[in-house]
Amino acid sequence: MGNLVWREPRVKEETGLSRSTRWRLMKAGQFPQKVQLGPRAVGWRADDIIAWVNSRAAATNEPVVKNRDSEK
Repeated sequence: MGNLVWREPRVKEETGLSRSTRWRLMKAGQFPQKVQLGPRAVGWRADDIIAWVNSRAAATNEPVVKNRDSEK
């Protein structure tokens, strides 16, 4: 996946978590850290989000989420 960065809507879609929940988890060190893209723009590394979702799924024995971008 390389250097792909996802913005807010995509991260919400992939994690199912609200913005405030993700920021709380990030502050507690339980969610990937954001990447500053500009003075008023942030994103998250897609690889970090996919790994986080898969680690949560593995902890609950749920199926692993595939990366939809790799299917294109």
